[in-house]
Amino acid sequence: MIDIAAAVSSQSPTFTSFILGAGAVMALGVILLVLFEALYLAALGLYLSQRGRRRATLRATAVALAAAATSAVAVPLVAQANARQVRAIEPQLTRLFGSDSMQMWNPVLSPDGRWIVFFREEAQKGNLWVVSAAGGEPVPITTGPYGDFNPVFFPSGDRIAFQSSRPARPGDPQGYVMVMPFDPRTGRGGTPRQVSLEGIYGQTLALSPDGEWIAYFAVADTLKRLMAVPSTGGTARTLAEFGNSVMLIQNPEWSGDGRFVYFGLRRRGTGTRSVMRAPLTQGPAEELGTAGALVRIFPDRGLVLQQINQGQGPGQAPSYEIATLEGRLVARFSTPRNMQLGRPTPDGRGLLASQRNVVAPIRVVPVAGGPVRQLTEAREYDWPLGWSPDGSHVYAWTRINGQEEVMRLPVNGGPAAQWPMPRETEQLATLGPDGRYLAYSLTSGSDSRTLAVRRLADGETRVVTRTAMSPMAYVTGPGGSSTNGGEFLYVERRGDRLELRTTPPEGPSHLLRAFPASYAGRTGFGVHGNRIAYVEPRGDSTAVFVAQGPNGRARLLATVSGGAPNPVWSHDGRWLAFDHYPPGQGSRYGVLLIGIGPDGTMTDPPRVLEAGLQFGWQIEWLPDDRAFTVFGMTGIGNETHVFLVSLREGERPVAVTRDDPSMRWGYSLAPDGRYVAYPAEIPRGSSLWRVDLGDVLTGGRESPRR
Repeated sequence: MIDIAAAVSSQSPTFTSFILGAGAVMALGVILLVLFEALYLAALGLYLSQRGRRRATLRATAVALAAAATSAVAVPLVAQANARQVRAIEPQLTRLFGSDSMQMWNPVLSPDGRWIVFFREEAQKGNLWVVSAAGGEPVPITTGPYGDFNPVFFPSGDRIAFQSSRPARPGDPQGYVMVMPFDPRTGRGGTPRQVSLEGIYGQTLALSPDGEWIAYFAVADTLKRLMAVPSTGGTARTLAEFGNSVMLIQNPEWSGDGRFVYFGLRRRGTGTRSVMRAPLTQGPAEELGTAGALVRIFPDRGLVLQQINQGQGPGQAPSYEIATLEGRLVARFSTPRNMQLGRPTPDGRGLLASQRNVVAPIRVVPVAGGPVRQLTEAREYDWPLGWSPDGSHVYAWTRINGQEEVMRLPVNGGPAAQWPMPRETEQLATLGPDGRYLAYSLTSGSDSRTLAVRRLADGETRVVTRTAMSPMAYVTGPGGSSTNGGEFLYVERRGDRLELRTTPPEGPSHLLRAFPASYAGRTGFGVHGNRIAYVEPRGDSTAVFVAQGPNGRARLLATVSGGAPNPVWSHDGRWLAFDHYPPGQGSRYGVLLIGIGPDGTMTDPPRVLEAGLQFGWQIEWLPDDRAFTVFGMTGIGNETHVFLVSLREGERPVAVTRDDPSMRWGYSLAPDGRYVAYPAEIPRGSSLWRVDLGDVLTGGRESPRR
């Protein structure tokens, strides 16, 4: 099954990308690879975003997470501007087509403006469809049990290039470049033909202005290549090649004269993307600037579009910034929630977009097995925030009559309590362990967040800091919670260092430990009392450290093969668990486990537990620390589950949510370990839109020609 979010959004994030707000991600292998990038790269923020808010475009982005990643998780552009000086745009939105039953992504408009081609997600497949821009019934232009997505029209309008799993052998997770004829008079397609021999990684298809070349991103072992193949088939050229220090290449765009391919590049251990360009003919790639959650590059205007907020939480709107390659902010705008931006319109004044209509009521299921129960009505996209201390009530974020609300829902029936939340809330961080306080954040600027704590009973709110990291860094307390000893955990940047801090619901915060600012995006933090676990990537390996207090010497606990960015302590402090991916393309997710003594020495050597997942995140320990739950994608279509994983040798992981066929993108484990709560998605169609941004995309500067 193909989940479009991945196919839909190489921009993100989503989780996402982030995983994670309220959007969408992935499908057939190629999209799953994008999700791997989003989950692995954005793993530092994904669990926190999932734990504290609705999933972002992580389905749509995930993997593209993400994206997420988006992403999944958005990292704002490195820009030099004050928010008050940035032009605010109100996009003009035009609904082009809608359906109550179809899940549609990747819209693209024909050069003459007569036809809209899009990717339709169906059970176990996804094909290209076309509908007249003047209205009418959509029809498929590709068929069969394949993943056909990311279409782009040739300038002549009589051919379409797209990515497809058609040439893939069994077990091959990649997509390939395909080209098919298209009749601009009738809107009918012809027989697809394979063009590339190399598989495509992610959503990286770009067509040259003259229609002669198709650029894409390929992976071979540890090498990442930007390639271009003749659109009629033939020998592909390698335009740029990067080693293991580069995590991914994304968002290729051709210059107007067809001489250069611009693209985003993300290096390991960094939260930003370098904006690069490589010549079609021989010559080295050069760096032109930096960006955060890159959505699209506009080479001939010297502009980039990036996502600064994925619209997490019911009712929240995704927001974007347009900036120059030098980092000067030009404009800022928002779109309706669940909307995913796509390719530019032929006139260059805007973008095509898809919007997904989905609701998600809260459901609970016993961890030990039993019937699924639904606690809220299917009217909004609700998100579980946490539990009462005794596990009898679930707290959920929802929207009632246009107002953001937190609800306290009894698991065994009875009246619910509710409290209003301020409209400016952008990202929900966490619920306090006693259920009385809520920590959340809102935008302070393009690169920071204001973190606030709100007392639910009377709405009394206290600002903790205006410089919390954006996105919130991945930091967990004992068991996988967001608190340590009843205090909220967070990270903020102060000058050239990151400060891991804790704050009580009422009272001043204090420093747990400081790290160099370069650690941003490179590690998560696990806190247990005054012990802090963190990691350092070292090539294809990960070094695990444990330190005590602000000034205690950091002890190297172990060096393990593969990526393991997010440490999570057991309740008793005897175990550290990590999301783990072995080195190599297409590696399967597992949970790395290390035993640790009170003095910080290793008591049990590293071992990896099978978790039942292809891509996973969000480890939460059961109260007895003999097992934990973890969430992710199984690798079978879009299937996601919460798994119970025992520490006992020989016991297989069990899918806790196996009896519920709905999609879900996160969960919350009750403190007594008896139940998990999750949002169960119910799709209700989608729509295609034109987002007109006026002259902001056509009024930028011309980029230099060389």
